[in-house]
This record gives sequence, C-alpha cells and structure tokens, in this order.
Amino acid sequence: MNKTLSLLYSPETYEKIRNSNILIIGVGGIGCELLKVLTNSGYHKMTILDLDTIEATNLNRQFYFRKEHVGMSKALVGKESVMKKHPDLDITAIHGSIFEEKYDVEFYTQFDFILCALDNALAREHLGRMCLKSNRILVDAGTGGFSGQANVVKRFSYQCNNCQPSKGAPQYAVCTIRASPSQPIHCVTYGMSLYNLLFGPLDESNVLAGLLDLAQVHSCDKTDEQLLQSLALRTFNKLFCEDIKQGIKGYVKDEEANAINQHKYPISYEEGMNDTKVYTTIDQSKIEEEDDKIQPFKYYVELFVKTFVKILQTPGVGSFKFDKDDWDSVKFVAATTNLRTYNFTKKFKDIDPRLIEGDKMKYLSVNEVRQIGGKIIPAIASTNAIAAAIQVSESKKVLEENWNQLRMNWIQPTYDKIAPTYLPEPYPTCNHCSPRNVYLHLYCNFDTTIFGTIVELAKSFGLNDYDIYGQSGTVYGLHNKQLKRDGANERIYNKLLSKFYLRDTPYANMIFSVFEQSPGKQYYWQLGCKLELIVMHRADIKVPQISKITKLETALEQLKQLKISKHQELYEARMENLVRFSF
Repeated sequence: MNKTLSLLYSPETYEKIRNSNILIIGVGGIGCELLKVLTNSGYHKMTILDLDTIEATNLNRQFYFRKEHVGMSKALVGKESVMKKHPDLDITAIHGSIFEEKYDVEFYTQFDFILCALDNALAREHLGRMCLKSNRILVDAGTGGFSGQANVVKRFSYQCNNCQPSKGAPQYAVCTIRASPSQPIHCVTYGMSLYNLLFGPLDESNVLAGLLDLAQVHSCDKTDEQLLQSLALRTFNKLFCEDIKQGIKGYVKDEEANAINQHKYPISYEEGMNDTKVYTTIDQSKIEEEDDKIQPFKYYVELFVKTFVKILQTPGVGSFKFDKDDWDSVKFVAATTNLRTYNFTKKFKDIDPRLIEGDKMKYLSVNEVRQIGGKIIPAIASTNAIAAAIQVSESKKVLEENWNQLRMNWIQPTYDKIAPTYLPEPYPTCNHCSPRNVYLHLYCNFDTTIFGTIVELAKSFGLNDYDIYGQSGTVYGLHNKQLKRDGANERIYNKLLSKFYLRDTPYANMIFSVFEQSPGKQYYWQLGCKLELIVMHRADIKVPQISKITKLETALEQLKQLKISKHQELYEARMENLVRFSF
C-alpha cells in the first residue's frame, strides 16, 4: 500500500479503490482534472470515453495536451499522457459518442460507478438516464465561470437532473470548441474565438493562431482594398475548405476517422457563392426583421468576406474583442457560425446519425447568434479543479457506502466558499428517478421475436399496448411514436425486432417506456408510475425472459410495493407473470 495513501484511507477503503472499475465520460476541463486526482488517489482500473478531438483553445487549461496533439483524440492522448507517469494503470480509452447504440445498458453495468465531466447538457441528461436504467451511481459535476456544483445521483434515493425543469434564461457553460460540433453553441463559440484571434490582441493562450498566418493579417496594408479582399478569400478557403478536408489526425483508426469524416462538408468560396438555398424548415413568411431570418447560404459567404475587410479597415483593429452590441462583430460571427454549421451538417436534413438523441445542429439568424454569444460563460481552470476534487471525495463515500454523508456541493464565488447541502429526494412524478418507476431487463432473440410479443408481455403486467413508446434512437420507426394496433400499424406488430435495425451493426438494446394514459383507465396512470422494459438480444433465448441477474432486485420489489386492494387482480396477474418470465 502506498505510504501517502495509507494516511488517507483505511486498508479496506484502499482495497475497494484499488479494485474498483470506473467510467469517466469527458476528457475536457473537468475530465483532465479528474484523471489527475483519480490516478494520484489510488484508482487503478478505469475507462475514459470522449468524442472530442483536441482544439488549440484547450491547451491553456487541459494540461495533458500539447500543441502537437491538436486534432487528435482527447481520450487516447489523455490515456497516453497519464500512462507516462503511471505505467502500471489499467486504462481503456474510447474515442466515441455516448449516443452510439453500442454504449447501452449492459455497457454501463460493468462499472462500479460513473463520473460525468461533460459540458453538453443533453449528453449529461442522456448519461443520467442510462445510469438510472443500468442501476449505476453517477457522480456528476458542472462548472460555469467561477461557479459550479458536484453531486451524486443514486436511483430511487436522490434527485436526478430531469426532476425539475431549468429555471430562468439558459446559460452556456462552454469550455471547448468542438472538432465535431453537435450544437449551435459550438459553432458560435468557434466564430467568437476566430473574431478575437483575427482582430484582437495577440493571445498566446489562443493557440488557434497556429491555424492561420496572423502576421500577414496584422501587418497587411489596411488601405489596399484588393489585398484585403484576397486575404479574406484565402482565409475563407483555409478555414472552411482545406482544414475540413484534412479530417482527424492521428490516434484514431482509419474506419473511425472515415465514419466521422463522412459527415463533414468542405466548401470553397466559389462553391458557396453558387449556393442560394435557405437551409431551414421554419416558415419565415411572417418574420419581418431580416436579422431574425435564416438567409440564403450565399449571403453568409458574402457577409464573411465583407465584414472581414470592413473590420480590418476599422481604426483600433488589433485590440478588438467580441461585443454583442457591435454589429460588425455580430455579423462576422453569424457568418462564421453558419459556414461552420454547413461544414458539419450541410443541409438541414443531413444530420449526423450520432447526434439523433443530442441537440441537432441548425442554422441561426443574426439575432440568434447575438443572443447566444452574449450568454457564453468562460471556463475557469481553478473551478474545474475544485469540482473534480469534490467528485473524487464523493466517490470515496460511494465505495464506502456512506450514503448519509453524500452532499450536493455548491461552488459559490460570491461567498468565497463551497456550500454542501443535503441531496434532495427524487420527485415522485419524475419519469426517470422516482421510486415508483420500475425498470425490467428482458432478454429475447431479435431474429425470432416479433414486436407484438413484446406488446403482449407488457399487457400481461396490466399495461395498455396503446401506450408503448420506443425511446431509443437505434430503433427506427419507433422513436417517440405512439403505436395503436390498427390496420396501419398491424405490419409493425408482426415485424421482427431485428428488422428495426437499418445498419449492419450488432444489435443494441431497445427501450420501451410504458405508461397507462388512456381515458377511463386506472392502474399506472392513477399511481403516477412508469414501467420500462429494456429489451436485449440473446441468440440462445427462445422465450422472452426477465433477467434477475443484473442487480435489479430493487426494481422487482417495486412491483410488489404497488399492491393496493382496489387492484388486487392486477397485482396478482403481475406477480404471476413476473415469475413466469423470470429466471
């Protein structure tokens, strides 16, 4: 046992830490701090997962990365950097998105607990739901400027992120410029950083400068209109065509790079000037202000060049910083935002399949860019370090099962302190973490089982087949669609589960959230409950079976607790089928 760690832990706690298997999602600002603290705290086996590649703007606070790593996978470089200091660790690095179907319930069940270091709100909500479904504890943290929080989410015990809606205007705590943007905010942030780089003071921490010849920009003759026009065109083609064609560099297998790069769309200035389409599905006929409309794509190409030249000719250039009240800077960022959006989505309907459950990319009006740009909160390295340290401290309590000592920890710069409070109990009506919810894992053979069989199984638990929703992005044709058994949907009921997969990939889980909501019905609708069947493929299963071997005994107990005298027959039928389909 390490001498230093022996002063911190009892022998029993040290063994639990040493033998634990943990998952870290996100290797950004908080993620790097987490890796540092965890590896120095005795943790030996871990998996790190991140979709991002390293951007130049990450280097000033994400200390595992260097200038030569720009463009490489964060997860893989993070592992390499940690292993240089701790070569005996057992670290698995994955470059991928948590929205991919292979990261299903069974993927999460192999870990003792999960640490969240994500800056994407929708990805965090998705991760929270997956931890609830797999009965795994989530140690969450988030920061925005000098504020932040860290807390533990434990199913049926503590409130999750979905318990109550967010209050007030949204704030965007963005600490990275994504190499593969999944939200409009990432493109806006890219545009603001580019503006500050080109027209602001030299900033060594903004190593995005390595992507452009800034000396040529800053020293050019500002009175030579033709020279500035030529410089604007070269900058356009460099950023939105040549750099996009380069793809992902190093540390990523060829097939992975191809899978990601096939959703990138480089565009030259000449091509952009010939594109007059309006990429939006919104009816803009009743929108009066031009700055509230999505314009033809050619408009943003012209706007980028026009504002580039105009700002370089403005007195004081070289000391500018993005200002939402300066319309030249807003229009430059709006043009950059939509050009960047084209690079990663092209047309509105061409959405990267990895982002179906995330925040879809979309083109933004000038006023939308102005509103978002004014709410971006910078990332502060010291706040990330504090949040990560609290996460590791709470993780120790989780391993020791000291549930009464877990706290919601608020980082409050106003009062210059960390304020711990008791973790709130889950809302009884929450569809994700309420103690009234029931999660059942069900095994069946997707090649021989039809969808109607799953429906009948749900009905045997007193549930109505009119209220079955497919909640998985991997199940095409079922996503958020209410399935009524009538002539139009009869073919769906007779369809093999395997036929819901349109890609040549291994079968993942199908998740059906089942509610009792029909008029005149009672049962679950009256009780405010939800039953969720997590359907998993097993080639050797002939008859659908509910699994009791995935540590979901608590969920089974929830069924028994739903007994009320008014629904005695329903209760007995539910218990009978629970035995019938279990092993």
